Amino acid sequence: MRILALFVCVFLLNTTILAQYENDAFQSLNLSLSSRQAVLNQPLSIYDGDVENGINNPSMLNDEMYNKLSLNFVDYFSDINFISASYAFPLKQFGTIGVSVKSIGYGEFTQTDYTSQNLGNFNANEQIVSLGVSKRLSEKWVLGANLKTLFSNFESYQSTAIASDLALAYTDVKNNFFMSLIAKNYGRQLSTYASEKEDLPFHLDFGVSKRLEHLPFLFSLGYKNIERWDLTNPYDDTNSNLSPAPFSEKGFGAKLFRHIDLGGELSIGKRIQLRMGYNPRRRQELKLNSYLGMVGFSWGVGIKLSHFTINYGRSTYHLHGSPNYFSFITDFSKFYKKR
Repeated sequence: MRILALFVCVFLLNTTILAQYENDAFQSLNLSLSSRQAVLNQPLSIYDGDVENGINNPSMLNDEMYNKLSLNFVDYFSDINFISASYAFPLKQFGTIGVSVKSIGYGEFTQTDYTSQNLGNFNANEQIVSLGVSKRLSEKWVLGANLKTLFSNFESYQSTAIASDLALAYTDVKNNFFMSLIAKNYGRQLSTYASEKEDLPFHLDFGVSKRLEHLPFLFSLGYKNIERWDLTNPYDDTNSNLSPAPFSEKGFGAKLFRHIDLGGELSIGKRIQLRMGYNPRRRQELKLNSYLGMVGFSWGVGIKLSHFTINYGRSTYHLHGSPNYFSFITDFSKFYKKR
């Protein structure tokens, strides 16, 4: 318990000094490219063989992920597409290593001058390379850390940044109960787009998960952005014409539920998994009062076929459209015999 108390004190102190908000640069560090992660609202404390859990939270890296390869593709809005690959392997006599490469393509744009004369086309993209490691401190406590490098290219403007995550997890495998606290995106911009340095989107998150004993159901709950209590729209009082009605809710309950997200996964036999998630903040900020729809909800399915797992997910951000997530996972160790 003294380890957990020290961890909490150190990072609560850091957030008091370094907490940043939504106007920070490199928001792509917070994007989820895994189908399962996106549907369940990036759960922090799911402890199983899914390597993407360890990429999102390094304290979840474990020996069940050894030799697991995860490939992801996201059909985002407009011409924006994401692809990523993740892999985990053991570090002898230490713990588990997780490696991830992400590429974000924002599409092709038309370049014009101030007279609207066409000057050609240009592209915008970002790449993120991360390396994570976990170390078991005791039977139930695990410490994990990530190091991430981001390369950003917008037309003739380039920037690089380096960020780190530090996480502590409590793992009660016998009772299928897990919880974790993680400080994400602590770092700095190495080179700027122009001349002014920008902050990274640092935040502190907490999550718990529980797999039920008499029902094949996994439940996860997250409390995000601990470093900032009020996540409501700061411009609501100054420019009501630009702010829809949902932003006007600034009571205790509205502020509390903007921090919370939920996810659930039901296993049907050994080959099918049904998933659903709910993000109250997304629903409050992006819904329309005239028609609520399924904004803030997400759903997905996973199917295991021999040595492969195929996941599909859909997350409703707005009535105009929803991103589609596709994931392909395989275990390399199944394709060769140990000597």
